[in-house]
Amino acid sequence: MAITRRKALITGASGGMGKACARLLGTTQDLVLTDASPKLAQFAEELQAEGYTVTGVHQGDLGSAALLSAIMADMQQGDLPLTLIHTAGLSPSLAKAEPIMQVNLVATVRLLDAIEPLLRSGSAAVMIASTAGHLMPQIPEAATLMADPLAPDFMANIMALMNGMAQGDAEKLAGISYSLSKQAVLALTQRRAIAWGLLGARISSISPGMILTPMGQKEVQTPGGAAMQNAAPLGRPGVASDIALAAQFLVSAEASFISGCDLLVDGGSMAAFRQGAAKIA
Repeated sequence: MAITRRKALITGASGGMGKACARLLGTTQDLVLTDASPKLAQFAEELQAEGYTVTGVHQGDLGSAALLSAIMADMQQGDLPLTLIHTAGLSPSLAKAEPIMQVNLVATVRLLDAIEPLLRSGSAAVMIASTAGHLMPQIPEAATLMADPLAPDFMANIMALMNGMAQGDAEKLAGISYSLSKQAVLALTQRRAIAWGLLGARISSISPGMILTPMGQKEVQTPGGAAMQNAAPLGRPGVASDIALAAQFLVSAEASFISGCDLLVDGGSMAAFRQGAAKIA
C-alpha cells in the first residue's frame, strides 16, 4: 500500500541552504523545488537518482505569478498539511539594492499569499532571515513602507528612502537594502503567524550568522567579511546543515507550539554583539 507523505516546498533549492534542507527534509517528505538558477534541474536529477521523491521542479523568478501558480498546482494535496522552507534570497555580493528588495521581500510576500489558500492544520513554514535584520536600527518610515510591499509605489518610495541613507554609495545602498529586507521578513513572520494560527498552521524564521554556503563565501571576500566570519563565540562559521537541522526542528511536531518567532543560528555572534554594545553604552 502506498504511503501518502506531506509535500515540502523548498525555495532557493539549488543554493547551499536549499540543498541541505532538501536532502534532510526529503527523507520523509516529497519535494517540490524552485530556484532562479538553471542548476536546479541538475540538483533535482541528483536527488531522484539518490532515491528522493521530487514531484515538482520549477526554475524561474519567484515573483512571477505564472511560476507561483505552477508551484501551487504541484503543492495541492487535499487535507494534508504542507511544509515550506523559504531560503531564496539575494545578498549584497550578488545583486544591487532594488533586486535585493524585490527578491527578499516582495517575492516573499507573493509566495506567502500564494500558499496560504493551501494551508491545513499542521502546516509549517520557515523563512530565512538574517542577523543583519537584527543589527539594522528600526526606521519607522521604512517599517511602514515595508508593511505593504505590494503597493504600486512601494519600490519607488523605499528606494528613495534608502538612497537618502546611502548618500550615493552604491555598496552601502545594497547593504541597507539587504538589512532592511531581512528586518521586514522578521516582521512579516510575526504578522502572518496570527492568521496562520487560526488555521492551525505555524510560521517561524531563522536568522543565520555567517554560513559558509557559496553565497556566504562571497560575503567573506567583501570588506568586513573576515570580521563576520570570526564573530561567533563558538569559534567557527556555520555550515548549511546547521540551518537545515534548525529548519527541520521548527517544522516538526516537536515544535508544534512555536510560531511567530525568530531563531538565531549564529554561534552566539548576536549575543556577543549585544553584550559588547551594552558595555560601550
